[in-house]
Amino acid sequence: MIGGGVAGTYVAQRLQAARPDWSIVLFERSDRVGGRLRSIQIDGLEHPIELGGMRFLTSHRLVQDVVTTFGIETHPFDTTGGTERSFLRGRFGKGAADPNAGAGYELPKSELGRSALELGLAAFEQIAPGSASLDDADWSRLRATHAYLGRPLTDWSIGEALASVLSPEGHRFVTDAFGYDSGLRAFNAADAIQYLLGGGDPSAEARTPNAGMDLIPRTLAARFEADGGSVRLGHELRTHEVHGGVHRLRFGNGAEVVARRLVLAVAAPALVQLEDASPVLGTTGVRRLLDSVEAFPAAKLYLWYDRPWWGTDDPAIRLTTDLPPRKLFYFGSRSDAPATLLAAYTDGLHTEPWRRLWDGAPAGSPAPAAMLETIQENLRAIHPHVADLPPPTGSAFVLWGGDPHETGWTFWRSDIRSDDVIAAVVQPDPAVDVFICGEAFSRAQAWAEGALESADAVVRVLSD
Repeated sequence: MIGGGVAGTYVAQRLQAARPDWSIVLFERSDRVGGRLRSIQIDGLEHPIELGGMRFLTSHRLVQDVVTTFGIETHPFDTTGGTERSFLRGRFGKGAADPNAGAGYELPKSELGRSALELGLAAFEQIAPGSASLDDADWSRLRATHAYLGRPLTDWSIGEALASVLSPEGHRFVTDAFGYDSGLRAFNAADAIQYLLGGGDPSAEARTPNAGMDLIPRTLAARFEADGGSVRLGHELRTHEVHGGVHRLRFGNGAEVVARRLVLAVAAPALVQLEDASPVLGTTGVRRLLDSVEAFPAAKLYLWYDRPWWGTDDPAIRLTTDLPPRKLFYFGSRSDAPATLLAAYTDGLHTEPWRRLWDGAPAGSPAPAAMLETIQENLRAIHPHVADLPPPTGSAFVLWGGDPHETGWTFWRSDIRSDDVIAAVVQPDPAVDVFICGEAFSRAQAWAEGALESADAVVRVLSD
């Protein structure tokens, strides 16, 4: 088993329970279990800061099952009970559902007075009629048969499709209000629309483990070891050979291992790094599977303070802006207690301003002075009514994608059929016992739930 993130620890724990007669070892290249779930406890703050994934939805069946099974205590992600906010082209609004949030855009008459959310949903309906009421089977059929403007819908990126419906200013308004670069630009249109519409369960609540999101993989790894499994950190896979059905693995620290089966539960860029080192990953068919997804970097800049200077009388958990920070999350609803600000949360092309200010320090290191100066300027622009913006008492920055083995998250490319890839990637070659899983090859990409969906498929195959 290669990869100590949530997918790898899930497969390891589930297989150890299902096949106690097997000798199962989980190898992880870093010095920690957790992968893209990484929580750091800061003295004085009530909850850890989340350098990676920071929440799950109660509608995420597999994550919720792990949380319930292992008694992981959680709290609401949004403890403020507040509303969304936006600051677009210098105008304040109440988020993507507020028509007034677009006051700074030169919208044509047909788009005036409509919110970014309304414009986006109307565009989805034009691109994929009836999309709001489709179930998973319907979406699979649509991806196989539906054409938009004479081309298969799967040949369109979501950005290209939206640009064919909306005016240039309307398109800009919708993407600015959304806050993420990758999700409304390069994502396969047929997958993106299902993905974006699928998060609207009104009964779902966003929650976070009290001890941090990485408690989920850490708990799975601990149970795996308690049941007889072995976790070995500091083992970076360098080469993989197969002879007579036996896998020979060589690691960067000089260790060599032979195995009957190999599960690769690592991020898509890490799989690409191994293409030339593995006879399985290097085949044309598997390369095509790996090329079906595109990895996007993500950056987070956290600041914390003795008190929430933004005030608590009119709380809001999130503000979206067209300025470089893109998304800000406010944690701290008590005026007399320390508070945390996720002052910049960006992805894709929007990480570039922050990458240029990054000094290459490890994830969670204090932000460089130039980055702190830049974020202070942006915060002053976003909060013009705060007369005296205090300096933070601490900071932490992470760039997922700064390491070529890592990424923020992954989305389906245009020109591919994701249904075919999801079915094939579990075991790319039926004659070779190599299995692949991770959020990249799922319906819930960018979520821990997606990693578990893919991991669960591997578990089901290996448990038969």
